[in-house]
Amino acid sequence: MASLPKAGSTFAFMQCSSPVCSIFAELLAAPTQKLGVKLVNINSGSSSTTAQAAAASILALDPAAVLVAASNPQIYGGYLKQMADAGSVIAGGGTVGGKPYGVQDAVGGEHSDALAGSLMADWVTVNKGPGANVVFFGTPELTFSPVMQDGFAKELSKNCPSCRVGFQQLSVTTFGTTAPSQVISYLQSHPSTDTVVFASMEGATGLAAALRNAHLSPATLGFAPTASNLQDIAQGGLTAGLALDFNVQIWAQVNLAARLIAKQTTPESDLEPDMQFLSKSDLAGVDVSHGWTGYPDVAQRYAALWGLSG
Repeated sequence: MASLPKAGSTFAFMQCSSPVCSIFAELLAAPTQKLGVKLVNINSGSSSTTAQAAAASILALDPAAVLVAASNPQIYGGYLKQMADAGSVIAGGGTVGGKPYGVQDAVGGEHSDALAGSLMADWVTVNKGPGANVVFFGTPELTFSPVMQDGFAKELSKNCPSCRVGFQQLSVTTFGTTAPSQVISYLQSHPSTDTVVFASMEGATGLAAALRNAHLSPATLGFAPTASNLQDIAQGGLTAGLALDFNVQIWAQVNLAARLIAKQTTPESDLEPDMQFLSKSDLAGVDVSHGWTGYPDVAQRYAALWGLSG
């Protein structure tokens, strides 16, 4: 990188209402500290009222960079555009459709989301075969969800025309609370369903116990499993996850913001976070308490890229 952000510059994170955003907030501490910038986390809540109030408070900070996650950027009203017009760079993480609202670029954008949907459809085709009966639970608050759902539907139709699929929605407000009971209710009313797929595997938090209690055993698969989901996979309560490397995505998002400040383009390959299918056998003896990463040395890699000591 030719130049780094001014030391002490403010990087503000618009922390979305999805529980995974609290993980992102924690992970952001390391790359921003290494870059020498000040991190401010602002919880934007789940409504347009709270999101716009949070955005207004960030606008007043005049940050060098604003980091947004996969929430619909429309929820912030015109504030992201105001921030961009005021000179802040806006870098997304898993954000789709953000450019009209001021998001200049995103790590893990539309191409990655469509690919994840296709990969999960391929998993169903390979592991469940012809005749699979699938329910796909999307999450309306996450911008990547419809892209992933579309990619899943197209790929499954192409490679497994005899497979059946239904589509349902789980709000982020149900994650960790009523989502498992909603999934169980669907399975009980659709007893031929043998596979459950989640656009966000956070929707499966608590599902392993609920399935045991209901004496149900469908195959389960989801995108971006959290540490809790991975623990359930390791113990056999959930079948598999298409793991997203949260830590790499966060370092890449900070790097994207720094490059935008320096008016440098970011290669498309650097905007694609790594993903990997993980099942029980993959996690045997693995400590998943802090999630999964394909690159444990990501901090050293970015420090070298930025010309800083590791």
